[in-house]
Amino acid sequence: MSSLSTVKHQLRERFARPGEAGRIVLWSDPSGRYADTVTELVPPGTTILRVDNNEFAIKREIFASSSDSTFLIYRPGPEPQTPTDNWLLDVELAYGVFTADHVSLVVQELGGGSAMRDVVEQYPQFFDSQRRRQALTTRLRPDDDATDIAASMVAAILGTEDRSLDALWRVLLTQHAEGRSTGIDEITRLGLDTFHWEGTRHIYGYTATTPTVEDFVLWLFERAWEGFAPTHPERADEYRNIRRDFSTWRHDLRFADTYRALATHAATELAIADRMTDLELGDLLPRTTFPEADQEIIRRLAQGIESRTLPDKQVQEAVQRRTTSIWYHDVHHAYEALAAASTLLSLACAGAWDMSSPADGVERYAKEWYAVDQAYRRFHRNLDQADTDLTASFDPLTSQVERAYLNDYLDPLGRAWQQQVNTMERWEISGIPSARSFFSAKVNAHWLSKGRKGVVIISDALRYEVAEELGRRIRNEDRFTAELTPMLSCLPSYTQLGMACLLPHTTLAFTDRANVEVDGAPSDGTNNRATILAAVGSTAIQAKDLLSMRPAETRDLVKSHHVLYVFHNQIDATGDKQPTETDTFRACDDAIAELIKVMKKLANANVNNILITADHGFLYQDTPLAEHNYLSVKPHGDTLLSVNHRFVLGRGLKRDQAFTTFTSAQLGMTGDIEVQVPASVHRIRAAGSGVRYVHGGASLQEIVIPVLAVNKRRTSDTRQVPVKIMPETDRITTGQITVMLYQQEPVTEKVKARRLIAGLYAGQTLISDEVTVDCSQTSEEGRDRFFPVTLVLSTEADAYNGTKVELRLHEPVGISQRRPYPDKARFTLVRTFTSDFGNDFDF
Repeated sequence: MSSLSTVKHQLRERFARPGEAGRIVLWSDPSGRYADTVTELVPPGTTILRVDNNEFAIKREIFASSSDSTFLIYRPGPEPQTPTDNWLLDVELAYGVFTADHVSLVVQELGGGSAMRDVVEQYPQFFDSQRRRQALTTRLRPDDDATDIAASMVAAILGTEDRSLDALWRVLLTQHAEGRSTGIDEITRLGLDTFHWEGTRHIYGYTATTPTVEDFVLWLFERAWEGFAPTHPERADEYRNIRRDFSTWRHDLRFADTYRALATHAATELAIADRMTDLELGDLLPRTTFPEADQEIIRRLAQGIESRTLPDKQVQEAVQRRTTSIWYHDVHHAYEALAAASTLLSLACAGAWDMSSPADGVERYAKEWYAVDQAYRRFHRNLDQADTDLTASFDPLTSQVERAYLNDYLDPLGRAWQQQVNTMERWEISGIPSARSFFSAKVNAHWLSKGRKGVVIISDALRYEVAEELGRRIRNEDRFTAELTPMLSCLPSYTQLGMACLLPHTTLAFTDRANVEVDGAPSDGTNNRATILAAVGSTAIQAKDLLSMRPAETRDLVKSHHVLYVFHNQIDATGDKQPTETDTFRACDDAIAELIKVMKKLANANVNNILITADHGFLYQDTPLAEHNYLSVKPHGDTLLSVNHRFVLGRGLKRDQAFTTFTSAQLGMTGDIEVQVPASVHRIRAAGSGVRYVHGGASLQEIVIPVLAVNKRRTSDTRQVPVKIMPETDRITTGQITVMLYQQEPVTEKVKARRLIAGLYAGQTLISDEVTVDCSQTSEEGRDRFFPVTLVLSTEADAYNGTKVELRLHEPVGISQRRPYPDKARFTLVRTFTSDFGNDFDF
């Protein structure tokens, strides 16, 4: 029953008294609380007379009227101070005075006892609002004491169902991060501020003389910066609860925006950036509270990589360690650029580009040397995407990467490979498949001759190292395998010839317009290629057209042809144009993403066998070419049909040591047109497209092309890595415990990383902070796959001393859900409550 209903009920009982006693009721309401609602409370037909210096008029009316009339004399405001001032004293003595006991009414309404009465009397203003009283009712529990009730009142003010201090501060911190103070202002206005701050002092150890939310935030982050070490040894447990709640806030995705805003603000106020400079790199790596840690670590890594004082293994481990930071996503491009730079410098500066034969050169490029090109691409791609404020100090490192790539890798590798090219009488390498035999050896032998169907995806300029990354990405997908092998492209390594080589054919021939005929028919364009493929019951389509098809259309297309050739053009379409050639590495990323889309679309159309290949690779350098990168001689001959930066087509070409010359017959083609390619990685001065991105020559980057065999399996082949708890004891004797989690095998494409949240529980009660662990180690060495987890007991643990508690693991699901992980460890809590608080925390 609400307080108004109670008052109404009591008034009606007074008017129901027999005779004159029930005809007149005099109501004293000193606070005027019911002035606006009095008309709703009296029985129908009752005349309300309000006292307002009209006492004699009231007397005249009530006594001169009919004895059947009922009156309510309502006196708002304070009672007269003396009997002589009270002109209604005789009426009061005759009829009595009705008073609505607000406290009693509220207690009755809320169904509380003595604890509720104490709270109502202490905080009367809170209970003036029916809305607040209703909000409080839903938060009360039968066994609440005065402290519980007051906490519920603060929860009602803040609009949170949970009345724990953790939940209350979540709201206040969120409001503060948004520049609002409505919650703490209302708590203060209603007189609950002393209760709130005293609870914060008692539970969290915040003891400011003049507490404010802003000061609490700075205190909180200062404590986090110091690892929540106690300020006095004799108060060793004072920060146990705030450490636990801070850890929970920091790792809660729902609180992420608030945490970021608060940490960024606190870092400025506490001058964290200046304090970072005093720490060694090893001391910085565990710190994840402030974004300034990543900024300083990135700066230190850039300097260490550039000066070659940090080994590559140390750099990779540092970058891997920072992936668990909540700030990592903001800066991951800078970290990835650093990791790529370190890899490149390590490989390029220590590399030896010796090769015993052309086959050895191709095989070593496909197994190891491609990684330098890949690291160069990943460095520049991530550098382009990184925050320029973060990479402002990268200029010396960028210059060193460029020098190492060009001078220590690209040029010497090009010269070493050219020596092998000079030994080749024909453009073929024993033991290395040729693109000319792709259709017969791969498509016909494996599919058509066995009655199988399949799809060939040809991505223009899909360099081998890009395909290697694509293969890893595909293997990360559930139910897909991808095996990469190298193939020798046709020469010159340009699109018209490269595409023609991959089609079914008996003969290939250049035309005077630099196009290529397949068995005497034109092969340029999708329609011409589809016509050639039609002879073997197959067809061709552009990738963009395939992606726009409805699922049923895709299935029909696949069903109606033995083999489907899908032509994809992202890299070459970007790199082969001077205005966009500097976007080549972005185009490589786009190509990987699009090819995965194409692959999945085909798989959904019940395609199980896919070959992804390319017509040629490419050379690319990010900086403008130096003069020595160009040939000092020009091509000459009886007829020059086409002059490109990396090849020449003509008749009667003049031989020169700056060029390697092949006849059509040496290239496995018909006709009398000759081909020249410049030695090593040099460019020919020619008009047209840009010179940073080129292809057509005989460098390993241009002529080692990928064949990526993709298959779809019927059953799932991915799983998460298993993790086991490895306790060293079964007793907890201090305020914290460190337990090892062991990742039982390396993470691979098919064995996925696992994220776990660790915490100590007594029954269903969490009695420690929670620590998030990313088990994502790829090392084969077991010792590298141990993860130490340090948990600090909260004050709730004190009640369970001498009992069994459990270390439990949970896996996050989505933003706010989690599921239990099966492995557990049991401990007996045996604490002496002495100073046992260490300072080895990951903050």
